[in-house]
Amino acid sequence: MERCATMVKVIKKCAAVACYVFLLSFFFEVRIERLFDGKQFLIWVLGTGLMCLPSFGEKGEAETWGQRMRRISQCGLFASFLESFLLCLTAMERMRDTGEVLPELALCLRPVLYGICVWTIFAEQTGREKLKEVDGEKGGIREISASESYIRFEQMGLTKRECEIAILICQGMSNGEIAENLCISEATVKKHISNIFEKFNCSRREQIRMRLFS
Repeated sequence: MERCATMVKVIKKCAAVACYVFLLSFFFEVRIERLFDGKQFLIWVLGTGLMCLPSFGEKGEAETWGQRMRRISQCGLFASFLESFLLCLTAMERMRDTGEVLPELALCLRPVLYGICVWTIFAEQTGREKLKEVDGEKGGIREISASESYIRFEQMGLTKRECEIAILICQGMSNGEIAENLCISEATVKKHISNIFEKFNCSRREQIRMRLFS
């Protein structure tokens, strides 16, 4: 689920990472333009996309927004290390007979910088994405991911938006919090909850959670 609060957090982390990079560049007297190479960046983006292709279009499990971004950032980190490794091999072969190997190798590590920045921004778990249910047979507590909850609600006949709202209800959010997280009005939230109540033939929010765990 794409949430306004998560987007604000991502923007703040982007700003923090950018400030830190500029700060390091200032203290170590590194020209900031040397940290970015258009060709290397484009190859890294293409590599990240290729790493994501095997899981593209899979319908076996619905992903939350946070899970999707973590998966993409993992692919980006892998692509950055692979690209930098090949760039270093190429640089060593080309600069074997000169004394400029180390500076050349340092420039070859720029894709790693891109991958680490993206990982830092997106890899963190976003939001309360796990619910808990009591395992009656074993007497323990089992965690249910938001994606598993989404599938369960979808199988019960809820629409995509109703599934998102039902999950947030089960996480204990109020109508106002749901509206803020989904960037919709509180009146729209109430309308969707009314539709959920009608489909589940219930009248209380606790009954939605009971339907999820039944």
